[in-house]
Amino acid sequence: MQNVFASIMEALEKGQSVVRVSVMKSNGSTPRSAGAVMAVFEDGSTAGTIGGGSVENASHMAAKKMQPGTSTIREFDLTNADAANLGMVCGGNMTVLLDSLLPDDANITLIKKMLAHWQAGEHRLLVTSLSTSGTVTNREIFPLGGTFPDTVRTPMTTETPDSIQFVEPVHIPETVHFIGAGHVANATAKLAAFVGFRVVVVDDREEFANAVRYPEASEIRVEKSLTKCLPESLDKNDFIVIMTRGHMHDRDVLAQALRTKAGYIGMIGSKKKKAAVYKSLLESGYTQTALDAVHCPIGLTIDADTPEEIAISIMGELIQSRKQS
Repeated sequence: MQNVFASIMEALEKGQSVVRVSVMKSNGSTPRSAGAVMAVFEDGSTAGTIGGGSVENASHMAAKKMQPGTSTIREFDLTNADAANLGMVCGGNMTVLLDSLLPDDANITLIKKMLAHWQAGEHRLLVTSLSTSGTVTNREIFPLGGTFPDTVRTPMTTETPDSIQFVEPVHIPETVHFIGAGHVANATAKLAAFVGFRVVVVDDREEFANAVRYPEASEIRVEKSLTKCLPESLDKNDFIVIMTRGHMHDRDVLAQALRTKAGYIGMIGSKKKKAAVYKSLLESGYTQTALDAVHCPIGLTIDADTPEEIAISIMGELIQSRKQS
């Protein structure tokens, strides 16, 4: 979602209008759920996806025909006639908003605020108000609490006889903390950013941890020592990937990770290395229960060998963990 809005921002700043295509509601089996978003640009190119296939194609075609500054709501019934006409057998219903954003000061300011909240890790809500005919009357960003409860974490639509409100959480993306900036971390960081994680890279070697090697990283830290490289304030939205250059470094970082509330902790290494590190931590007072929650060896078992293959196995596990959290 963040990448889509970054692309929208780029187009608006060039003076181009953009149609934002968002799934407002979905029921049953559908290509994507509520909150999926796609941008359609003046030249017909797109960013993001609402699931591909015929629903996306129909929305794309409709977006290209829209007058700049207009909006509409489209309903897709994938259980009956629409499904047959679109060549789909999903068996659900989708409500899609097509909202043409003009390159004016109000929209540019709105998107800039959204991107700033993402960068700062601040959870906000994008609220689009519409008439019952589907005309957008207002777009505004709200904090959690007050008008909207703190519990809003998924898109929601509220309707009255005269209006519709489409509320989209501006999610704080989960952050992957790569402790160790070697070859495997470099390959994995690219994939992490590609699938929507925020990337943080930490190492004690500037020649490895730098913006040239990690252009996708939101934060790069070169620490004098890895013995105190993780803040204890990490929570379930933080994923820790440990792949330093030595067993003792890994041991020290894992000890720190176990003192946090991180949603995922993984450590690269052989069974022999795992046994040595775990033995040291058990002798230092850490429990077997805590160690059993660590993903080590890290990654899904796919017989990966090269750094790129190992990166894919790690990302598979991170995605799986994100979906289960």
